[in-house]
Amino acid sequence: MNDSIKNKTAIFTVCSICYLPKALVLADSVYKYEQKKIIIFLIDKKTNINLDFDFADIRWIEDENIFDLNKLAFIYDVTEFSICIKPLLTLKLLDFFSYVIFLDSDICLFDSLKPVYDSLEKYPILLTPHYTVPISSKEDNYDLGMMRFGSFNLGFYAVTSQTEATDFLSWWSERCINLGFFETQFGLSGDQKWVSIAPCFFPNLHVVFDLGLNMAYWNLHERVLSKDSDGYLVNNQYRLVFFHFSSFNLKNPKVISSRPHKWNLTGRDDLNEICNIYAEKLVKLDCGFSSIKYGFDYMSNGAYISPTLRRAYASVADELGDNVNPFDFGGMISRFVFKNYLLEKKNVSFKPAGFADIPNHSRKFKLIYFFLRLILRIIGPNRFFNLSLLFVYLSSYRQNRGLWKI
Repeated sequence: MNDSIKNKTAIFTVCSICYLPKALVLADSVYKYEQKKIIIFLIDKKTNINLDFDFADIRWIEDENIFDLNKLAFIYDVTEFSICIKPLLTLKLLDFFSYVIFLDSDICLFDSLKPVYDSLEKYPILLTPHYTVPISSKEDNYDLGMMRFGSFNLGFYAVTSQTEATDFLSWWSERCINLGFFETQFGLSGDQKWVSIAPCFFPNLHVVFDLGLNMAYWNLHERVLSKDSDGYLVNNQYRLVFFHFSSFNLKNPKVISSRPHKWNLTGRDDLNEICNIYAEKLVKLDCGFSSIKYGFDYMSNGAYISPTLRRAYASVADELGDNVNPFDFGGMISRFVFKNYLLEKKNVSFKPAGFADIPNHSRKFKLIYFFLRLILRIIGPNRFFNLSLLFVYLSSYRQNRGLWKI
């Protein structure tokens, strides 16, 4: 391995305080296999908590001199904000390092990052695909997941300080900051969909097909884990460098992830050991962090910032002026909130519903279908189809400026 590259490399992640236990598990594994402190950027409001860990360099995002930080933290929810800021932080780190590796906070190393360092000797930009074997089964919706969320999983990427890499990061950062929304109905999926088109613009971008990198629930159909005296093997060919424990279910580690997938019911015996190891480390390093609420979810008076309020603010932010702190509940912001009924009456936090929740709302769907059939009968099939397209457009509140009063 080229030690000169390793010594000139920064490894970093981003997370909110409640995800810090996961980031600490990652940091512990990086320290074990790389003898290096990972940089953890806390994408959260500063608060008085103990961040003294020998194996991690923890930094508050509020100390990083990010332009329009409050505006970004208000427009985007915690997930969107975390990912929209990643390329910019990478560029900042390249002012001090020749190489930068990003790892999601819910990743854990099980071997050295040697394959990454070796590739960085040859290529300025490294990415891994979500998976490399097409999904053909109808029960898995073919490859619609990759169509919705992007070809590459940006829980990992690595770059050098070469011009092509910094051009890539600048291009990517501008798009993430301005359009880092999860609105898959409009082709937006945070940071990932942008990078699906990046190979068109950056010819030396390299797709790494080492299956030991970024193993996760979404590629289990093509990867099987085994063990030898030196650690873990993927498909008896690649060393397991890191596993991506996305949406890990701590209450039931056997199901791997809380996201809907076919292993939810049966589990995977080959993964039991690493899942149990990960669960034990999460509990050990929790330190009470997981119960701390996300600071940027609340305004100065304690009012909860709903997703609707975030999107409404995104629609009018430029009209409110550059000197307005959206978290400061007073003046123009409070008038905007009250005029548009954007506060939750009971100040409860949002819980997203997904496809897995559909069976729980069968009665509501029957009622909705009844009224839709009635509308179809009244307006006819052509206008009904146009109405359905209108519903899609209306689902993005930030694009509907006429909906909001100032």
